[in-house]
Amino acid sequence: MEGSSDLPPTDPESDQPGETAGNTARSGSGGVRLEGVTKKFGDFAAVHDMDLDIADGEFFTMLGPSGCGKTTTLRMIAGFEQPTTGKVLIDGSDVAGLPAYKRPTNTVFQSYALFPHMTLEENVGFGLKRQKVPKAEIKKRVAGELERVGLSREAKRKPNQLSGGQQ
Repeated sequence: MEGSSDLPPTDPESDQPGETAGNTARSGSGGVRLEGVTKKFGDFAAVHDMDLDIADGEFFTMLGPSGCGKTTTLRMIAGFEQPTTGKVLIDGSDVAGLPAYKRPTNTVFQSYALFPHMTLEENVGFGLKRQKVPKAEIKKRVAGELERVGLSREAKRKPNQLSGGQQ
């Protein structure tokens, strides 16, 4: 994603692509760069061989389906996860091994009211169990809701085994 270098000049006094008045950042002079980044959890590759270039000052959005690696990628940039392979560069410096609190990044955490000791299906069925709905009915309703949101395969996983979007 080499976006900024392909943009036409936006400052009439500048001949630099993508440059605006007061913003002289260019791709490669700062920002965030991922080079061949892979993150595996056991045999599962949450992120596979990702290359990404976000110019300093660029507004950037990640969009994709649940479980595609968006949150894992952001966690690697922030320093909460380390890549299995590849490099994470911030302002041109490899930040591998640098703890989150020493990185020039900001984080807003995803927070959900899930019980960490319970599986996804137990969390989904918790309210029904408290209402003393029969077990067979809980099982049927939970299975239906998980199917509806595409999470049937994750039913036996605990929250720490789910992606941010799956939570």
